[in-house]
Amino acid sequence: MRRKKLLLFVISGLFSLIFSTGCIQEALVIPVATVTGKVIVPAAKVALGVHITVAGDTNKSCYVNEYGDYKLEFNKTGRYLLIARGRDFDVDYVWVDAVLEETVTATDFVLPEKIVGEGKWLATIVDFPSATGFVVKSLDPKWATETYRLYDDGTHDDKYAGDGIYALRLANLPTGSQLYSIVWNGPEGDKEEKDPHAENTRNDKSELIIREPDMKVARGKVTSTLTGVNYSEVVLGTKGGARKIFLNSDGTYSLPMEGNGREYLVFRSSNFNIRAIPVNLSTMPIYDVPDVALAPKAPGEAKFVLVKSDFQDVGNPSVVADFTSWQPQALYDDATHGDEVAGDGVYTLVIANVSPGYHKYAFNLTTTSQVRDPYQESGDSQYSILLVK
Repeated sequence: MRRKKLLLFVISGLFSLIFSTGCIQEALVIPVATVTGKVIVPAAKVALGVHITVAGDTNKSCYVNEYGDYKLEFNKTGRYLLIARGRDFDVDYVWVDAVLEETVTATDFVLPEKIVGEGKWLATIVDFPSATGFVVKSLDPKWATETYRLYDDGTHDDKYAGDGIYALRLANLPTGSQLYSIVWNGPEGDKEEKDPHAENTRNDKSELIIREPDMKVARGKVTSTLTGVNYSEVVLGTKGGARKIFLNSDGTYSLPMEGNGREYLVFRSSNFNIRAIPVNLSTMPIYDVPDVALAPKAPGEAKFVLVKSDFQDVGNPSVVADFTSWQPQALYDDATHGDEVAGDGVYTLVIANVSPGYHKYAFNLTTTSQVRDPYQESGDSQYSILLVK
């Protein structure tokens, strides 16, 4: 009896639905606006893995296929800002006007391959409507100057001035992983956020991969006025000291190099004055460096060298040391004060009549930014250390 009553109840409910709607109700169909597009990358490269995100909507994204194609669906008509980025390619953006129940094709993304040692960042008013400006803050590794401003004035790789999309490109960065955050300026002060369009997230931080270089080799030999010298004590460094080797006992060397343009070789020893020379890696995989003459340290002489390209921001650099009572002493790139070539990006200062022994020092890149010497002979937790004969 109970089963008959239950069956009658179900049948009654079904007839009620049919007569009230005129049909058996189907699943609700929600109209969408469909956007399709394509990512173009350099020849012999594959766009697979490029991530497309939507400004102002962290839940809406997709990845392109091996042909560079992608598709997004939106719930309402509107103008949307799409941002594309991948591990091997620079970030870029396009605008698209989506229409409900229609499929529109967005302008192609044309993504250039990343340049060795360079990084590019974007920040948009769409994501942060109250922002009046943006800076990128390095977290690991930290740069000498901790933050850099993004621009909406058509410079620094910004496409269009005044469109609310800010950009910044920096060169000579340490290659590999770069953790960072976006700091936006607003009416209530600065706020630090993760990048909503980050290439990756690691340790709950936004991550950008700075492209590693194709290795090249610089090879050559050092000489001096001394005879019978074992040059294996001389350290050869480049790229802010990130790559170092000891010379062979006869002064010869073969050093893997990074980059495609001008780099610097820096020779350092407790018995020879520091010397920095430029090399051009733009064409040759093996660069034969002309012989480099090293000068033995003279009694009471201290020589300092700063390579401008090792740092992001250098303005009127100086050196401070215990024997200068920590008062700044200007470094020169004008072929004076021990500088070899004017305007070559190598700042130098030679100071005489310094008492023998070990002395502490540091570089001032600007009036507010102090760093240790990346090519130091030795150092402690705060300062670089130089031996004066």
